[in-house]
Amino acid sequence: MWHILFDLLLVSAGMGMGVVLMCILQVGKEADTHLEEMERSNEK
Repeated sequence: MWHILFDLLLVSAGMGMGVVLMCILQVGKEADTHLEEMERSNEK
């Protein structure tokens, strides 16, 4: 029984870390796009 609960805990932790990683990557992509737009507006 403990083995099943431990596996469930590990799966939940892995999914949580995956979601956090995807959020970090998405925020980085948005920031990169924002910086590119600022550079384009400064060149004009």
